[in-house]
Amino acid sequence: MDGYYDGTVFHRVVPNFIAQGGDPTGTGEGDESATGEFFADEFHTRLRFNRRGLVGIVNQGPNTNASQFFFTLGSTPELDKKNTLFGKVVGNTLFNMLKLGEGEIIGEIPVHKHKIIKAEIISNPFD
Repeated sequence: MDGYYDGTVFHRVVPNFIAQGGDPTGTGEGDESATGEFFADEFHTRLRFNRRGLVGIVNQGPNTNASQFFFTLGSTPELDKKNTLFGKVVGNTLFNMLKLGEGEIIGEIPVHKHKIIKAEIISNPFD
């Protein structure tokens, strides 16, 4: 997984909703998990998409999770029990993350895409 997200872009932005990235092709068409297979949804009754700065997995339906993820740019309760919530943005990084929702967007595609320079995996659950 080291280096997997390096250089990838946020290819989809819906203001006040989500900024989506994690596709190595940068188009939204690519989506492969670290294991090469989809993995199951994980929901917890106490975890809700109730504010900005939460991190969730993109899917195409139940148990189709792979590499794409999103940051919430506001409260998104419609994603509860549909997408796995697995993290949150903390500290001053939250202010940088909110910039993903700014700028010119045409049909959910940002004209100037923000890029992940480097992602560091602190604890790999697949090891």
